[in-house]
Amino acid sequence: MPGLDIGIDLGTYSIKFFARKKGIILSEETAICYDTFTGDAVAIGNSAGEMLDRLPESLVLKCPIEGGVISDFPAMTQILSHFIKEICKNRVFRPNLIISAPCCVTSLEKKTIIEAACTAGAGKVHITDEPIVSAIGAGLSIEHPHGVMVVDIGAGTTDIAVITMGTVAFASSIKTAGASFDEAISNYLRRDKDIVAGIHTIRKIKHTLGSAFPRDEEIEAVYSGKDYITGLPRPFLVRASETVRALKEPIDTIFSAILDVLEQTPPELYSDICNEGILLTGGSAKLYGIDKELSARLGIKVSCAADSENCAAKGAGYILKNMKRLEDNGYTFRSKENLNM
Repeated sequence: MPGLDIGIDLGTYSIKFFARKKGIILSEETAICYDTFTGDAVAIGNSAGEMLDRLPESLVLKCPIEGGVISDFPAMTQILSHFIKEICKNRVFRPNLIISAPCCVTSLEKKTIIEAACTAGAGKVHITDEPIVSAIGAGLSIEHPHGVMVVDIGAGTTDIAVITMGTVAFASSIKTAGASFDEAISNYLRRDKDIVAGIHTIRKIKHTLGSAFPRDEEIEAVYSGKDYITGLPRPFLVRASETVRALKEPIDTIFSAILDVLEQTPPELYSDICNEGILLTGGSAKLYGIDKELSARLGIKVSCAADSENCAAKGAGYILKNMKRLEDNGYTFRSKENLNM
C-alpha cells in the first residue's frame, strides 16, 4: 500500500497532522524533553508539554518552533520523525507532506523546514502559505477575482493576507500572537499584583478570562502563584476586565499590522474586503472579543472562523486531494535530493 499523503500545521505551541480520507489524526504539543546526561528523548508531544515549568535539573525541554520557523533543527527533526513513524506504522513508501508556514518566511527558512521533514522520513514536501490553507479550511472560496482578507493569529506569528484568485496579493507577518498574549498577562501580574505565575497558569487565565473587548458581565477566578517580593506561594484574584488592559499592547500591534496591509490594498480589493469583512483564523483568534475589538477600530466587519484552531490543518487536508493538480500548475514538491532553492 502506498505511503500516506499528510497535511501538517506546524505551530509554535502545537503540531497537527491531517491524513487524506481520515481527517485530523494527531494533535500534539510541539515539544520534546531530553535527559541532560544521556541526550536521549524521554518524552515528545503532549507528554513533554505537561512537564513545562516542572522539570528537574536532569531534564531539559525544547520547543523548536519560534516565530513560525525552526529554531532547533535536531529537535524538530526528532519530533517529526516520531510522529511520522507513529502515523505511517510499517508502510514501505515515504509520505508526501503539505506543510503550512507563515507567508513571509524566507527561502532559507522554507528550505530548513523541507530538510527537517525529509530527514524525518518524508518523501516529498510542499510548503504552503498559512493564510491560504487557513482560508480554504474555513470554507472560503479564494479562486475567483474577488478579494478576501484572512488574519491568522497563531501562537508565534500573526499572518495578515489579502487573497485573490488563489494567491496572496498583499501580506504581512508579525511575531505578535498567542505567545505575546501570554507574556502580556505574565507582565501584568508581576507589575500590578507582584505575582510570578507559571506558564500553565498564565494560559489558563488567557483561555478562561482573557478578553480583548469588555464582557457584558464581569467574571473572575482565583489562581495560585508566587509572591514576587517574598518568594512565598500566594493565591491571587484575576478579573476579565483586567486582562483587557493587560492585552492592550499586543492587540494594538495586531491592529496596526492589519491597517498597514489595508493601506497597501488596491481600491477594488479594499471594496471587496469592506463588503465581505475580515476572517480571523488560528488558535489565538478564540480570544474573547478580539473580533469585536478589531471591528470597532477598523469600521469593518470582523468574524472568527468556526473551529479556527484547526483551519490550517483542514485546509492542508483539502489541498492533499489536489496534489497532482498543484504540481501541474507549477507548485514544487521537493525531496531531499533537490533542495536547491
